[in-house]
Amino acid sequence: MAKQRDQINRIPVRTWNWLGVNESTLALHLPTVTEYRKQPVCETSDPKVKITEIGACRGLINRLETENRLEAGASASTSAFAAGQFNSGYFIETGPGEKCETPVVLQYELDEENPVLVDQHFIYARENSELTVVIRYASQAGSKACHYGLTKIIACPGAVVRLVKVQLLAGDAEHIDAVGSAAGEQSVIDCTLIELGAQQVISNCQTRLAGTGSTGNINSIYFGDKRRQIDIHYQLTYQARDTVGEIKARGALLDQSRKTFRGTLDFMRGARGAKGKEEEYVVLLSPEVRNQSIPLMLCAEDAVEGQHAASAGKVDENKLFYLMSRGLSETEAKKLVIEAAFQPILAEVPLPALQQEIADYVQGRLSHVQ
Repeated sequence: MAKQRDQINRIPVRTWNWLGVNESTLALHLPTVTEYRKQPVCETSDPKVKITEIGACRGLINRLETENRLEAGASASTSAFAAGQFNSGYFIETGPGEKCETPVVLQYELDEENPVLVDQHFIYARENSELTVVIRYASQAGSKACHYGLTKIIACPGAVVRLVKVQLLAGDAEHIDAVGSAAGEQSVIDCTLIELGAQQVISNCQTRLAGTGSTGNINSIYFGDKRRQIDIHYQLTYQARDTVGEIKARGALLDQSRKTFRGTLDFMRGARGAKGKEEEYVVLLSPEVRNQSIPLMLCAEDAVEGQHAASAGKVDENKLFYLMSRGLSETEAKKLVIEAAFQPILAEVPLPALQQEIADYVQGRLSHVQ
């Protein structure tokens, strides 16, 4: 397993170096990639969706990436690694006008026999189609799992794509994941990213609103405890007229965990009439956490609307006392507070069983079980 230091999640326009927020320099492990022997495709019952192993579609993918100027990655080296060393991945596509009611569900389980996953996915929604893709990652404690993920999305004019990624890896895992997408005219791309596990979390999502009237949303939940490190960069780039997008993040930090959140709204020339909003709210459950938030707004166009806000606060002691006076333990009371903060984004998860698994996972973490 090779080890290197890399600059991760660099913001598009640099600020003062002494603030230490332009990027993160982290020690990354590039694992030896072996075959992933499990079958991740759980549900493909909708005949309107075509799923093909990604290696068989390389020529088409290269053409689509070039035509749509599609990029993704927390850094150049992690992107190249995921693109070139993948051991699982699928090309998921819909036909024009196809409304796919059943989500495509991929479930990845890492264990001692399959400790390394490098997955690459490409979602291609043709004109006026609709598609939901759910990808879940989990690992067996003690396997020291390593996950590198790269997902790219193209929504053609009028298409609607919903991507939900749920990361429930064990506390000894390393997780690096990136999403890059391009939205065509009047299309919608919604990304919901649930980052709850792993010792080191690096998450990157970039949505480019390239078509007039397109919409892009990035919803995120993160959870840090013990000495976990979380590094996030989400970016919405507004390139066309009357585009609309929002970044919404909710988090909770305990113990000595560390988090850096970078959120960027970039209004480019030509995006007249665009509207953007960014908000992050994090609950601090320990005085020893390290919390950094960098909301960034860039503007090169007149007549646009942009809002950004970041807030962090301790759990209201009166609220905890009230809940505990009603017979709840401290862990149960904190769980309720966190669930209330997470609920607007958890509602974006389309599978009730997965919603319950997420709630149980948070409960276990609060109890220091996982």
